[in-house]
Amino acid sequence: MRREPESEHTQFCELCDDEKPLGQFGRRKRAPTGRANVCRSCVKAANHKASTDPAVVRKRRDARLRRIYGITLAEYELMGRRQRWRCAICGQRAVAGDRLVVDHDHAKPVGQAIRRLLCRGENAALGHFGDSSARLDKGAQYLRDHGK
Repeated sequence: MRREPESEHTQFCELCDDEKPLGQFGRRKRAPTGRANVCRSCVKAANHKASTDPAVVRKRRDARLRRIYGITLAEYELMGRRQRWRCAICGQRAVAGDRLVVDHDHAKPVGQAIRRLLCRGENAALGHFGDSSARLDKGAQYLRDHGK
């Protein structure tokens, strides 16, 4: 049963059942009060709990990989195992706490653009060179000409 707040400037949180000022609730245009029905501190606690649950983390990673690259988490892990979890360019393992990123061709449709898994540095370098092998060759020649 929904209780009425004591003031027009307060509202009850559906999770913690505390009456709090409206500023403690996020804005929701479609809600009758214009505010969310769960306070920010309860939302933050729920998000923290979900982000530490391995099952939720895997589900979110799978959803992100499907949405952005058109591959499943299982396909990503298969690619990683095939590459022995090493960057396809430099051959280094990903730094502890980091993971290999999916390299993809921006000009191709999602799902057809996947190339290999790279470390963040190599992926960023390709991006800075605009995925252009000609520009990359010029950069390599520049380094050779200047002693590297």
